[in-house]
Amino acid sequence: MKRIFLTLTLLVLLPLTLDARRNGEGFFIGIGSGATYYNDSGLASDVGSNMSVVSGAYKVYTGYKYDHQVTLEGSFTGYGVYDITGNIEEKLTPMSAAVYINYGSDFWHNQIRPFVIAGAGLLYLSPQNGTLYDEEIFFSLHYGAGILWTPRLLGGLGFRAAYEADWSRFDVTQAAKDRGANGSYDNFIGTMYLGVQYKF
Repeated sequence: MKRIFLTLTLLVLLPLTLDARRNGEGFFIGIGSGATYYNDSGLASDVGSNMSVVSGAYKVYTGYKYDHQVTLEGSFTGYGVYDITGNIEEKLTPMSAAVYINYGSDFWHNQIRPFVIAGAGLLYLSPQNGTLYDEEIFFSLHYGAGILWTPRLLGGLGFRAAYEADWSRFDVTQAAKDRGANGSYDNFIGTMYLGVQYKF
C-alpha cells in the first residue's frame, strides 16, 4: 500500500516539477499592442484645445525571470499619436523606455501568473511644434498589472494581458501659460494591451 501511495505521489508531483523547471528562471522577449490612454490633467482644455487619439499603442519587452515571484523587465512602449487642436496646435507621439520589477505568483500548474509591476523610465513626448511643454524628455514612474498565461503544451510560449502606464509631472511653456494654463501638470499615459512572449 505504501509503495502504491508513493508511486501515485511521484506521478502527481513529477509533472508539477517539470512545469516548475519550465516556468522557472530564464530570459524572455515579447511584443504587444493595444489601446492607449492619455490624461493630461486638463492642460489641453485649459488652453482652449481638444485632444484626440490617432493610433493605438505598441510594446517590445524583455527580461529575466529569477524565480516564480520576481522578474526584472525592460520595455519600450510607443503610446500612439495624439492630435491637439484649437487655440494651440500640437501633435504628440509619446514613447517610454522603462526598467521595472515584475512581481507575481504562478498558479494552476504554473500556467497562470497574475502580476504587478513598478519601476522607473524616461518618457519622450516627441512634440511636433513644442507649444505645450518646456521639455521633451521626463523621468517617469512606470507601473501596472496584468496576467500571464503559459500553456504547458506550447513550451516557452506565453500570452500576456496587462495595463501599464507612465506618470510624470510636466512644466508648460510660456505660450501655454498665456493661453490659461497653470505652471505644471500631472500626466498619465497608459496602454491596455495583449502580448505574446517566448522564454528561452
